[in-house]
Amino acid sequence: MSEQNEFEQLDCSAVIADVWLMLDNECDDRTRARLQRHMEDCGSCFEAYGIEAKVKSLLARKCGGEHAPDSLRQRLRIQLSQTTIITRVDPGL
Repeated sequence: MSEQNEFEQLDCSAVIADVWLMLDNECDDRTRARLQRHMEDCGSCFEAYGIEAKVKSLLARKCGGEHAPDSLRQRLRIQLSQTTIITRVDPGL
Protein backbone atom coordinates (compact mmCIF):
# COMPACT_ATOMS: atom_id res chain seq x y z
CA MET A 1 0.00 0.00 0.00
CA SER A 2 1.44 3.40 -0.91
CA GLU A 3 1.86 6.13 1.69
CA GLN A 4 -0.83 8.22 -0.05
CA ASN A 5 -3.34 5.35 0.16
CA GLU A 6 -2.44 4.82 3.80
CA PHE A 7 -3.03 8.54 4.48
CA GLU A 8 -6.40 8.43 2.76
CA GLN A 9 -7.47 5.37 4.75
CA LEU A 10 -6.36 6.79 8.10
CA ASP A 11 -9.46 8.30 9.66
CA CYS A 12 -8.88 11.63 11.44
CA SER A 13 -10.97 10.56 14.45
CA ALA A 14 -8.72 7.50 14.84
CA VAL A 15 -5.63 9.71 14.66
CA ILE A 16 -6.96 12.05 17.34
CA ALA A 17 -7.86 9.05 19.53
CA ASP A 18 -4.31 7.69 19.15
CA VAL A 19 -2.61 11.02 19.89
CA TRP A 20 -2.66 10.22 23.61
CA LEU A 21 -0.91 6.90 22.93
CA MET A 22 1.79 8.78 21.07
CA LEU A 23 2.11 11.47 23.74
CA ASP A 24 2.44 8.79 26.43
CA ASN A 25 4.97 6.78 24.36
CA GLU A 26 2.59 3.81 24.37
CA CYS A 27 2.59 3.05 20.65
CA ASP A 28 5.10 1.21 18.52
CA ASP A 29 7.45 2.93 16.08
CA ARG A 30 5.38 1.98 13.03
CA THR A 31 2.21 3.49 14.51
CA ARG A 32 4.09 6.61 15.61
CA ALA A 33 5.52 7.10 12.11
CA ARG A 34 2.09 6.58 10.52
CA LEU A 35 0.47 9.12 12.85
CA GLN A 36 3.24 11.66 12.32
CA ARG A 37 2.99 11.25 8.53
CA HIS A 38 -0.75 11.82 8.69
CA MET A 39 -0.36 14.93 10.84
CA GLU A 40 2.24 16.38 8.47
CA ASP A 41 -0.42 16.34 5.73
CA CYS A 42 -3.52 17.06 7.80
CA GLY A 43 -3.64 20.50 9.39
CA SER A 44 -6.64 19.81 11.61
CA CYS A 45 -5.05 16.69 13.12
CA PHE A 46 -1.77 18.55 13.60
CA GLU A 47 -3.62 21.35 15.39
CA ALA A 48 -5.45 18.85 17.61
CA TYR A 49 -2.15 17.14 18.42
CA GLY A 50 -0.74 20.49 19.55
CA ILE A 51 -3.76 21.11 21.76
CA GLU A 52 -3.53 17.62 23.26
CA ALA A 53 0.20 18.09 23.94
CA LYS A 54 -0.52 21.37 25.74
CA VAL A 55 -3.27 19.76 27.84
CA LYS A 56 -0.95 16.89 28.79
CA SER A 57 1.79 19.35 29.74
CA LEU A 58 -0.63 21.41 31.82
CA LEU A 59 -1.90 18.32 33.63
CA ALA A 60 1.65 17.19 34.35
CA ARG A 61 2.54 20.60 35.76
CA LYS A 62 -0.58 20.95 37.90
CA CYS A 63 -1.15 17.34 38.98
CA GLY A 64 2.14 15.51 38.42
CA GLY A 65 3.59 16.07 41.88
CA GLU A 66 0.71 14.60 43.83
CA HIS A 67 1.24 11.27 45.59
CA ALA A 68 -1.08 9.01 47.48
CA PRO A 69 -0.93 9.45 51.26
CA ASP A 70 1.28 6.94 53.08
CA SER A 71 -1.74 5.64 55.00
CA LEU A 72 -3.50 4.74 51.73
CA ARG A 73 -0.40 2.99 50.41
CA GLN A 74 -0.12 0.97 53.62
CA ARG A 75 -3.80 -0.06 53.51
CA LEU A 76 -3.41 -1.15 49.88
CA ARG A 77 -0.32 -3.22 50.71
CA ILE A 78 -2.20 -4.96 53.50
CA GLN A 79 -5.22 -5.64 51.28
CA LEU A 80 -3.06 -7.00 48.48
CA SER A 81 -1.11 -9.26 50.82
CA GLN A 82 -4.37 -10.65 52.24
CA THR A 83 -5.93 -11.42 48.86
CA THR A 84 -6.84 -15.07 48.48
CA ILE A 85 -7.30 -16.75 45.13
CA ILE A 86 -9.88 -19.52 45.09
CA THR A 87 -9.94 -21.97 42.22
CA ARG A 88 -12.61 -24.59 41.75
CA VAL A 89 -11.94 -27.91 40.16
CA ASP A 90 -14.70 -29.48 38.14
CA PRO A 91 -15.25 -32.95 39.71
CA GLY A 92 -16.45 -34.26 36.35
CA LEU A 93 -12.98 -34.02 34.81
